[in-house]
Amino acid sequence: MTATPILSVRDLHLAIGEGSRRAPILRGVSLDIAPGEVHGLVGESGAGKTMIGKAVLGIQPSRARITGGSVTFDGRDITRLPERERRRLMGRGLGLIPQDPMTSLNPAARIGGQIADVLRLHLGMGRAAARQRALELLNDVRIRVPERVLRQYPHELSGGMRQRVLIAIAFACRPKLIVADEPTTALDVTVQRQVLALIKEMQAQEGASILFVTHDLGVVAKICDRVTVLHAGRVLEAGETRRIVEAPEHDYTRALMAATPRHDRPGDVLRPVPESLSARLNAEALAWDAAHAGGGRAGA
Repeated sequence: MTATPILSVRDLHLAIGEGSRRAPILRGVSLDIAPGEVHGLVGESGAGKTMIGKAVLGIQPSRARITGGSVTFDGRDITRLPERERRRLMGRGLGLIPQDPMTSLNPAARIGGQIADVLRLHLGMGRAAARQRALELLNDVRIRVPERVLRQYPHELSGGMRQRVLIAIAFACRPKLIVADEPTTALDVTVQRQVLALIKEMQAQEGASILFVTHDLGVVAKICDRVTVLHAGRVLEAGETRRIVEAPEHDYTRALMAATPRHDRPGDVLRPVPESLSARLNAEALAWDAAHAGGGRAGA
């Protein structure tokens, strides 16, 4: 990677709990994202994908603690920023497309007001300017009759329309990096395809980098430039998406590829990740925990 990374995660360790009851979640994760890159984080549920995104944004659960390593954004270590400084980064610096469009908007506020509030808070826009920009953003995300949608409440919109609103909010202040946390999981297949195309279009238009969290290697192949494969909070493989998809090196990556349904293989038998491979990887994670228990990382 020749360009200076917009995001650099180095040897990141994170655990949940207190004292002897602390459970490691991230085990020495490292990755870089270049300006304008879409970087996929892929793995099974519980791999630590979402927790990496939360750690970058500074919104990890209250009982979760970063116990080692660093997160550097735009040349600045943001690992342990105070709350006030972290808030200043949101909007202009960092954005989020959350996983569930059905619960991520305020049900008691109109759509226009929710977009305008972000613009007024982070960019200091006046009421009229923020409303006009909200209208432009709804146009950008291909919402029909945006003037009407501005006046509507979330319950009046479909799941796909709500996700488009969340994408508009994420891009509203033109952030340098957006964390997209499985943004198509709650949508049907047709809407998923439309939302993926929209995210890629908005990303190219605004020049933002995206950390794209997903369990679906098929989605990674469509939208990501590079990919990091995780299991139990450890990086097993990373590289350019084409190389990972066409010639995966790790057994786990090959198993994930085999478990991905293929439209060009109708009637193909689903191949879950072999239990023997999962058992081996879990044993390796436990061995890692034992080796680091007194080393000021997960056991700190």
